[in-house]
Amino acid sequence: MNKNQKTYLLLCLVVIVWGSIGYQVYKNYNPNLPEISETSSLPDVPKQHIAQTSYEILVEYRDPFTGKLFKKPVKKIKKTTSKSPVIFPKIQFKGMIDGVKKSYIISINGHQEIFQLNQTYQQITLREASKKNITVVYKNKPKKYTLEE
Repeated sequence: MNKNQKTYLLLCLVVIVWGSIGYQVYKNYNPNLPEISETSSLPDVPKQHIAQTSYEILVEYRDPFTGKLFKKPVKKIKKTTSKSPVIFPKIQFKGMIDGVKKSYIISINGHQEIFQLNQTYQQITLREASKKNITVVYKNKPKKYTLEE
């Protein structure tokens, strides 16, 4: 075999190899689809309705930056109730007893009681006191009274 014959033989092999590669690419991009006739022989079957249930994902995981649990903010419901004014009983500051512990004489609806600081009697709590003034709390409402002489 001379040089020209080898060149033509190798050229034919290269053309055959590249041709087969090109054919494979063409075949992949343009596949032969079977023809579908317009009338099908399958009977029409109605679809069954399946009841779907809804699911909710509760997300409670740690925040990667702060390390605290992540919770969605809860909507606050404002309750509007008509607040009636608090009616205090008849309270009079009668005096102070000075001793180891200071005691205060307070008259509630004509009945005298001896109080110390933060002591409660009939929902009345003595919060602050001095020689001339006291502050009592009744149903979470504070009120000041002065010494009666």
